[in-house]
Amino acid sequence: MRWSDLAPGEVGPGGGALRVAQFALLVLAFALPFSIAITEGALVLGLAALAVSRARGREFRFERSWLEPASLALIGAWLLSTAFSNEKLDSLIHVRKLYAIGLIYLTAEAARDPRVRSRIVPMLLMGAALTVAVGFLIYAASITRDPEYRMKSLLSNQMTSGGVLASVLLWALAAAAGRRDRGRWAYAAAIVPLTAGLVLTQTRSHWLGAAAGAAMILLSLAPKWWWTLPIGIAALARFAPARLASRLFSIVDVHDPGNQGRLSMWRSGLDIIREHPLVGVGCQDLLALYRRYRYPDATFESGHFHNNFIQIAVMTGAVGLAAFVFWLVAAARQMVRARRAATRREDVALVTGAIAVFAAMLVAGMFDFTFGDAEVMYQSYLGLGLALAIIGCSPNLALRDSPRVGILPSSPPSVAAP
Repeated sequence: MRWSDLAPGEVGPGGGALRVAQFALLVLAFALPFSIAITEGALVLGLAALAVSRARGREFRFERSWLEPASLALIGAWLLSTAFSNEKLDSLIHVRKLYAIGLIYLTAEAARDPRVRSRIVPMLLMGAALTVAVGFLIYAASITRDPEYRMKSLLSNQMTSGGVLASVLLWALAAAAGRRDRGRWAYAAAIVPLTAGLVLTQTRSHWLGAAAGAAMILLSLAPKWWWTLPIGIAALARFAPARLASRLFSIVDVHDPGNQGRLSMWRSGLDIIREHPLVGVGCQDLLALYRRYRYPDATFESGHFHNNFIQIAVMTGAVGLAAFVFWLVAAARQMVRARRAATRREDVALVTGAIAVFAAMLVAGMFDFTFGDAEVMYQSYLGLGLALAIIGCSPNLALRDSPRVGILPSSPPSVAAP
């Protein structure tokens, strides 16, 4: 990709800075499957470039929606909880992670150009190819020494690796199912190693999330192929090595140590919520607190409660939980609007993939704190930003049903159209 390919027609104020933001977004997409450090560096660069473009006179063009007040409510609830926390500094350090919501608006602005949007999934797949290749090499070297080894590749742990691979798998599946050109076969081929890598992470929550997202994609974009999902799961159960098959069947075993530990941990979380119902205990690591409420039947310890809703309620109470649900509803609403707004086949595949990634995060989040896993949430933020970019390019949905409030100015519908 040449620098001159970016931001076509952006000859007005801030056009050069916008090209920097677009470049940063593509670097972020490439780095997202293997390096959080590069990802966050690219995000900071992209947001700084957007700020420069705004300072030079370029208006932000995404349409205002309930997502902005929902995001402010979420941030405000976390700060309110921090103010009442016994570990204020540690809690504030964790609150800063919410700055990653800025990726939504970086993508919404930088990906308005369809040529930028068309490069997002290929860049994700290039980064994932590196992750999977290195992961397979490490797995081959480690499994002989440790039969219980679970693939994590270049990422921090198996859970994060599973979440990232599940997300990229869904992006590839949506592209393969939604396109009609020869390029769909390249996306279809990428599904095989991504699925193998996801299986080897043995992250059951992300297996469930990937299955839910894949079902949504197939039923929406390729309903004639819906049967491939249950057949694939059945084949895995039948022909996978015993350890992997046992891991799959353990999903429905309430006596499995991991399942039993989560049930015990959730009981502890509910006890904490009853004692701190309004604003919670703060956003810091909760291992020390959990140990005070730990039940004798607990099978493991953790600094979070392995469920998005319980974790949010423990940290931020009823106020934060209400803000979190508000944000989820606002985000889902924007993605549904984008699905209606998409007219290009490629955009339909993109927004369907975004919805599937978001759904996978929610399903996996019933058994893990996915909202606190930066690499996993970046995938959802990226998808939501793509949805906003697609809405902004649709004159049919411009400004429809938008609230009167927002954190940034928007252009009139005639300017928002491409």
